Amino acid sequence: MTTYSVSELNRLVAKILDDHPLLANIQVNGEISGGKLYPSGHFYFSLKDENSSVNCVMFRSNYNRIKFIPKNGDKVTVKAKASIYEVAGRFQLLVNSMEPQGIGDLYQQFELLKKELANQGYFSENNKKQLPELPNLIGVVTSSEGAVIKDIINVLRRRFPGFKMHFVPVAVQGFGAAEQIADAIELLNFRNQVDVIIIARGGGSIEDLWAFNEKVVADAIFNSQIPIISAVGHETDYTIADFCADLRAPTPSAAAELVVPEKRMLLENIQFEREKLIKSLQRQLFNAKQTLDYLMERSVFKNPRSLIDQQKKLIVELSGRLEREIKHQTNYHKRQITFLYNNLQALNPFSILERGYAYIESSEKTTIDSVNKISSGQKINIHWSDGKASAEINEITYKRKI
Repeated sequence: MTTYSVSELNRLVAKILDDHPLLANIQVNGEISGGKLYPSGHFYFSLKDENSSVNCVMFRSNYNRIKFIPKNGDKVTVKAKASIYEVAGRFQLLVNSMEPQGIGDLYQQFELLKKELANQGYFSENNKKQLPELPNLIGVVTSSEGAVIKDIINVLRRRFPGFKMHFVPVAVQGFGAAEQIADAIELLNFRNQVDVIIIARGGGSIEDLWAFNEKVVADAIFNSQIPIISAVGHETDYTIADFCADLRAPTPSAAAELVVPEKRMLLENIQFEREKLIKSLQRQLFNAKQTLDYLMERSVFKNPRSLIDQQKKLIVELSGRLEREIKHQTNYHKRQITFLYNNLQALNPFSILERGYAYIESSEKTTIDSVNKISSGQKINIHWSDGKASAEINEITYKRKI
């Protein structure tokens, strides 16, 4: 019988574990217990069930790749290599990856639906619709709670003051959320008032974002006649809605950046084109005058008299044609400038007020654009183009939704 030292014994057991093909890559379910993340970035914990436990370590490089923060009591599935800590002779698992139990099924569902929809052409570039350069009315489908809708409004207000938006509030996670999102897209298509639709929510786990991975949402996006921008989660999050949409934005704020240009830049471009037009006309007039002056000084116009008269008639004819053309060009470009100016005026919210409309604010200075945002007895302020008035809500009548 061979006699081993403790170190030799531990090395022998470590070699046996290393060489065993089953234990080199094993998947284990269990509950995290005694977990601790050390300053080194390594995560030490035990994995237990109702009868046993095993020590585990997840080194920093592997820990940084998981998409959630593990905590005691979490039920997880790990992929690991069986090993022994030779110094103490302690059996342990070297964990390579970790995910909450059940997440693997969701990823599998995601990949299966993604493959099915890809085969049906849902993601084809040929089915993508072009976004409007300057939408008159923007549809937004997201939650009325949280920062997403505020971020979108803030960006739109900064880039294009006076923008118009139709907001359809929906649940963005949990039971029935997918159906609400799909219904909102179909409602906006039925009304056919908006020029583009943003569907958005903030970041979260795959479970939090799952409503945007449902086929009912994919069908609504694919069948939409209105272009759709998907802005779901963070830049690293991808959903089925992202693949189906006409454009994917990495964040809700980025979607608002993409949907409208900067109004200031549009105005600067108009002014630049106007100055170019004026300079072009001035140059044409100057050249025409130079040509006329040159012709008038030539000797052929002075002698003989008959030739002079003939050339004078020609000059008069050419001058008339030139003036008419200049007048025509000037009127044409003036109409173009007036057209662009009127379009900008139509987008000015104060122009709408001057036509007899009004807008309502709460006592906290926030705009009230729906009866769902008021309550009986609430104080409100009503603004017209020439002043404002304070009022109190006495009665609320709701219009039945279509």
